Amino acid sequence: MPSDQGSGTADWIMQRELSEILGISQQTASEWAKVGRLRRFEHGIETAGRRRYSRLLVQREIENRLDAAKRHQDELLASDHDPRTEGL
Repeated sequence: MPSDQGSGTADWIMQRELSEILGISQQTASEWAKVGRLRRFEHGIETAGRRRYSRLLVQREIENRLDAAKRHQDELLASDHDPRTEGL
Protein backbone atom coordinates (compact mmCIF):
# COMPACT_ATOMS: atom_id res chain seq x y z
CA MET A 1 0.00 0.00 0.00
CA PRO A 2 1.41 3.44 -0.90
CA SER A 3 2.49 5.46 2.11
CA ASP A 4 0.35 8.46 1.17
CA GLN A 5 -2.88 6.50 0.69
CA GLY A 6 -3.91 6.69 4.33
CA SER A 7 -3.20 10.42 4.57
CA GLY A 8 -5.42 11.30 1.62
CA THR A 9 -2.58 12.88 -0.36
CA ALA A 10 -2.72 10.32 -3.18
CA ASP A 11 -5.49 12.36 -4.80
CA TRP A 12 -3.40 15.53 -5.17
CA ILE A 13 -1.70 16.22 -8.48
CA MET A 14 0.68 18.97 -9.48
CA GLN A 15 0.04 21.51 -12.20
CA ARG A 16 2.09 19.56 -14.73
CA GLU A 17 -0.16 16.50 -14.48
CA LEU A 18 -3.25 18.72 -14.44
CA SER A 19 -2.19 20.32 -17.72
CA GLU A 20 -1.61 16.86 -19.23
CA ILE A 21 -5.06 15.65 -18.13
CA LEU A 22 -6.78 18.74 -19.52
CA GLY A 23 -4.65 18.87 -22.67
CA ILE A 24 -3.46 22.41 -22.02
CA SER A 25 -0.06 23.97 -21.41
CA GLN A 26 1.25 24.46 -17.90
CA GLN A 27 1.16 28.20 -18.50
CA THR A 28 -2.52 28.01 -19.45
CA ALA A 29 -3.22 25.97 -16.30
CA SER A 30 -1.40 28.62 -14.27
CA GLU A 31 -3.37 31.44 -15.91
CA TRP A 32 -6.65 29.61 -15.35
CA ALA A 33 -5.77 29.18 -11.67
CA LYS A 34 -4.87 32.87 -11.36
CA VAL A 35 -8.22 34.00 -12.78
CA GLY A 36 -10.18 31.47 -10.72
CA ARG A 37 -11.17 29.08 -13.48
CA LEU A 38 -9.52 26.18 -11.60
CA ARG A 39 -10.10 27.49 -8.10
CA ARG A 40 -12.51 24.74 -7.15
CA PHE A 41 -9.79 22.15 -7.81
CA GLU A 42 -7.18 23.65 -5.48
CA HIS A 43 -6.67 22.20 -2.02
CA GLY A 44 -5.87 25.64 -0.66
CA ILE A 45 -2.39 24.90 0.63
CA GLU A 46 0.46 26.67 -1.10
CA THR A 47 3.73 24.75 -1.15
CA ALA A 48 6.68 26.75 -2.39
CA GLY A 49 4.44 28.54 -4.86
CA ARG A 50 3.17 25.28 -6.35
CA ARG A 51 -0.50 24.57 -6.63
CA ARG A 52 -1.91 21.12 -6.15
CA TYR A 53 -5.25 19.97 -7.47
CA SER A 54 -7.63 17.19 -6.62
CA ARG A 55 -7.47 14.50 -9.30
CA LEU A 56 -10.98 13.39 -8.30
CA LEU A 57 -12.46 16.88 -8.70
CA VAL A 58 -10.70 17.38 -12.04
CA GLN A 59 -12.08 14.05 -13.30
CA ARG A 60 -15.57 14.96 -12.07
CA GLU A 61 -15.39 18.31 -13.87
CA ILE A 62 -14.30 16.61 -17.10
CA GLU A 63 -17.19 14.14 -16.80
CA ASN A 64 -19.67 16.94 -16.04
CA ARG A 65 -18.53 18.92 -19.08
CA LEU A 66 -18.70 15.83 -21.29
CA ASP A 67 -22.21 15.05 -20.03
CA ALA A 68 -23.28 18.66 -20.66
CA ALA A 69 -21.85 18.54 -24.19
CA LYS A 70 -23.70 15.26 -24.88
CA ARG A 71 -26.98 16.72 -23.56
CA HIS A 72 -26.51 19.81 -25.72
CA GLN A 73 -25.82 17.67 -28.79
CA ASP A 74 -28.87 15.51 -28.06
CA GLU A 75 -31.02 18.64 -27.74
CA LEU A 76 -29.74 19.93 -31.08
CA LEU A 77 -30.37 16.62 -32.78
CA ALA A 78 -33.87 16.37 -31.28
CA SER A 79 -34.90 19.83 -32.37
CA ASP A 80 -36.25 20.61 -35.83
CA HIS A 81 -33.90 23.59 -36.02
CA ASP A 82 -30.66 22.83 -37.82
CA PRO A 83 -28.32 25.86 -37.62
CA ARG A 84 -26.22 24.48 -40.50
CA THR A 85 -29.08 24.75 -42.96
CA GLU A 86 -30.44 28.07 -41.73
CA GLY A 87 -30.59 30.65 -44.48
CA LEU A 88 -30.30 28.15 -47.33
